[in-house]
Formats: sequence, structure tokens, C-alpha cells
Amino acid sequence: MIMCKENMKTVPEAAKPAAEESVIQHEDAALKTAFLYFSEELLPYFGITKKAVGIAATELVKLDVQKLHEDFNFIMEDGSWIHFEFQSRNKGRKDLKRFRMYEATASYQHNAAITTYVLFSGNVKRPMTEYTEGINTFCIKPITMKSHSADRLIAKLQKSQENAEKLKKEDLVLLTLCLLMDGEMPLKDRVRAAFRITQEAGDDYEEMDRIEAVLYVMADKFLDSVEMDELMEVIGMTRLGQKLVNRGMEQERLEIAEGLIGILDERIIAERTRLPLETVLKLKERQESAPVL
Repeated sequence: MIMCKENMKTVPEAAKPAAEESVIQHEDAALKTAFLYFSEELLPYFGITKKAVGIAATELVKLDVQKLHEDFNFIMEDGSWIHFEFQSRNKGRKDLKRFRMYEATASYQHNAAITTYVLFSGNVKRPMTEYTEGINTFCIKPITMKSHSADRLIAKLQKSQENAEKLKKEDLVLLTLCLLMDGEMPLKDRVRAAFRITQEAGDDYEEMDRIEAVLYVMADKFLDSVEMDELMEVIGMTRLGQKLVNRGMEQERLEIAEGLIGILDERIIAERTRLPLETVLKLKERQESAPVL
């Protein structure tokens, strides 16, 4: 399934402050790449034959101005939406009620027929997939990949690398889904092993960037903050990790520049923060046009 970035349509979002606009934060850093990879390579693994032609909104605003944050939404070629959620715990009816609210809100606001798929990590064995309330029954399509073993897949790829064999693309695609598979290896250890495999997987940097982006998003969805902090040493050694570091440094420079506006000349601010003068001038323009509270 081939899809160029130019063909992916995005739902417009509200204007963001310059600091956010210039720098992709830790979730967004890999998310756009993951969206494309998900639609091109992974949808067929879930038995979805329809082609994704756009990325749909994932922030839904209710009438009480509460934002509902979904994981992935895809606009399909027939105009319907496919909604993905990532779950590392099985909370049963409570989660299903939340997903039902997402579906109803998005369907009402965007006039779209929506199907929800829930990707459960390998430690969820018997997820609740439907419930009835009143005269209505709500159901999701669960994805667990129980027929695959993360332990066997990772061991196979590690052995291939030890024997200096070139890894097959289909194996690397499956590696991005190792957190959904069965197996005894803890989820955190799977991610650590997967990133070490991608580091040595060859010189196709663009493909490795895409795979690492999906791995990062999967890890961020399924692991807790303590586990993610422990993994950052391994992730930091990858090309993706270096990009995240560089973006974080740029964010700091933007924040410093914003604090110096009105104190120092814009050219001096640009020199000291190593930001383009045009960026500093835009920051100043935004500050001057911001409403006074």
C-alpha cells in the first residue's frame, strides 16, 4: 500500500504559539511519520483492505470545552473513519464507554461513519469487546496478535544479525508490533531489544527512521513514564533519539528568546540564541499582537 505524504490530507488545527509551531514536541516528533507508516505498512496486517487517504482530527472538543484526545484516526477512501486506540490494561466497560463517547462525538462533529480498533498489548489476554446499554450495543474490533511471539521474533532477528544476514522488511514491519504480541519478555525489554536491532539493521536510514518512529509511539502508548525514562538511554543512541534531543534544544532557545524580547535588540537575541532573525521577529510580532489579560 503506497501513499505519498503529499496525498495525505490533514484536518486544520488552531494556530499555535511560535515556540510550539517551530518545534515538534516529544509525542509529535514521531507521530507524523508513524501515521504514514501505520497507513502504508500496518493496516494490511490488521485485515483492513481499504486504503487510507487522509489523517483525521484526533482532538475532539465537547460542548463543555473538554478536549478528548484520541490516538490515531484515518480517513478512508470511502469517506469513513478508522479510529485506533492503544491499551496496555483491560478496564472493560469503563474503556468501552470512553471509546463510545469518542465515536459519537467525532461522528457528530465530522459527519463520519467510524469503526474503532483497539490495539491491546500482549499482557491483555481476554479484553472486553462489547457491551449493551438500553437498546444499544457498542463494540470494538480488538487487535492482540496472539498468534505471534515477540520472544521468537526478536530472537530470530538477533540471530540473523549475529550471522551478518540482511533483515527482511516484513520482519522489521512486524517488529513495530512486538508490544501487541504474545510472549514472556516484558514490554520494556521488547522495546529495548527492538531499538538495538534497528540500530544495526543497515543503511536504509529513511526506513529505519520510520520504523523507529512507530516503535517510539508504541512505547509511549504502552509503557509508563518511569519505564520510558529508563529507555531514553537506548533511544538516545538512535537517529530518532538524536532528533528528539536537537528539537528539545531548539525549544529551549525559543523560550529564552521569548523571554529576552523587549529587553534586548532582536538582532542581539538572534545572535545569542543562534536563531534566525526572522524567527525572533515573528516571536516579537506574536507577543505584541497577543491580547493583554
